[in-house]
Amino acid sequence: MIIDAHTHIYPESVAEKAITTVVGNTGGELDSYTDGTADCLLKSMDEADVDLSVVLPIATDPHHGKGILEWIADLADRSPRLIFFGSVHPHDPQYKGMIRKITQMGLYGIKIHPAYQGFPADSKEAYALYEEALKNDLILHFHAGKDRSLPESDYTSVERFANVTKDFQGAKLILAHAGGDREWDKVLELMKGRKCYYDISFVLEDMMTSDHARQLYLQNEDYFLFGTDSPWRDQKRYVDLIRKSDFLSESQKSKLFSENLLSLIGM
Repeated sequence: MIIDAHTHIYPESVAEKAITTVVGNTGGELDSYTDGTADCLLKSMDEADVDLSVVLPIATDPHHGKGILEWIADLADRSPRLIFFGSVHPHDPQYKGMIRKITQMGLYGIKIHPAYQGFPADSKEAYALYEEALKNDLILHFHAGKDRSLPESDYTSVERFANVTKDFQGAKLILAHAGGDREWDKVLELMKGRKCYYDISFVLEDMMTSDHARQLYLQNEDYFLFGTDSPWRDQKRYVDLIRKSDFLSESQKSKLFSENLLSLIGM
């Protein structure tokens, strides 16, 4: 089984604009491998032999959470192969109610991107949200490390997530991009011994040439998750890179492709 733990789709009415905006914000450094819609993600999954994809929306405004949950409810019957996380903004005055709703809907967790949402990952307001979510047994899936579309923001720095993982040791935390895009020396130094989860979304190619990334993986192979960040990376390319890897054993490939995530979510 192959599960992509990190994908994004958008409502069909705004997908084209969303894709264009993100690509533009990176000065063309990003490319898109789907059109950002659910149907196109499912087509990509078919081509890549991906069985399930975790969809991670982001509430970029304090009042977006409710609309995201309504959108998820509308899409829930589109395909059983899409697993949705919710998203809540820590400045939403109804964030506790939103967390309850997410739990009632049977979602596994929430996606948090402090840089896009406009708050430091280790801020007091953020911690209140994390505590409420964890109290409801939800997974916290974070963007971690610098975001290439917001290079001036330090809200998702490795240093800030070192604080988060210290203050929430043992919690269900996933740090995307292996804890920090191309800063794995810092991740190794600052996260040592803290058993949070890491996904490889967007950074697999760079990880394959980084000694620090390899060390991080070898120290945490039971905590690494397959992910692509589709539409910003090609699912088929990522699956093929892992399948053909001489660095990973067959057992490690199985854990990376699905077993570690299945263990985390209890599916």
